[in-house]
Order: sequence, then C-alpha cells, then structure tokens
Amino acid sequence: MDLRISINRRRIGVTINIIALFLLVLVFELIKFEVGISKVLGISLIGFVLIVLIASFIYVFVYTGAWNMSHQKTGKLDERQIQVVLNAIRYSYSIFIIFTLIIIYGFALLEKGPVDVVIAAALLYMAHILPASVLAWTEKEL
Repeated sequence: MDLRISINRRRIGVTINIIALFLLVLVFELIKFEVGISKVLGISLIGFVLIVLIASFIYVFVYTGAWNMSHQKTGKLDERQIQVVLNAIRYSYSIFIIFTLIIIYGFALLEKGPVDVVIAAALLYMAHILPASVLAWTEKEL
C-alpha cells in the first residue's frame, strides 16, 4: 500500500512516533521507581501510548513505504535509492550512538543501575525506525 503523504505530515508522524516511544519508556520508568504515578494510571497511559505508537508507525512507515525501503535488500533498489538508504543509515547510526551513550551514562551518573529491558527494547525499536525516519523526514517522495 503506497499512499502519497506530504513531507510535512510525515515529519509530524515521525515526531509523534518518537515522542510516543519516549513517553512509553518514561511511564514504565515512573512506575518502576514509584514516582508519583499509580499503577492503574500508568497502565492506562501505557495502553494509550502504545496505540499512538502503533498507529503512527503504520501511518508514517508502512503506508509511505519508508520501512520497506530502509529494510530492502540492495539488489532490489536502484542506484539512487541505494545512496539515499545508505545516507539515511549513516545519519541514523550517528543519532543512535549519541542517544544510546547519553542513556547509558545518564543511568550511570544517576546511579539507577543498569539499563532495564524496557529501555533496551525501546533502543532496539529506535535502531530499526531511525533509517525509515530519516527517509520519511528528508525525501520528497518515497
């Protein structure tokens, strides 16, 4: 399915997806450290944020084809597409490494222990969506 979604709408969708991911981790961490949020409210927020995360993922990455393009074998892409995807992967790697180091060192400085499974899962998700996010953010047509 290939819908023509404007670059501005894709950028809004990418922003919503990343904010939803951060909110999901934040709510899990607030529940974990028992900081001013009840479990019922936390679970409700997690459910809502998951729906937003999934809906924005489908809208921005699946409908536009950004996910397929960023995860496609190079043999199925033309030369221009290969260069665009490699450039997106290069930017994604830089963003991901900086962000991951900030999280790891942040946890170390705050003495909150090692990174937990929720943050590890969020980082794994982020590693997979970042190339598609760069494509959705920068490319006029996908």
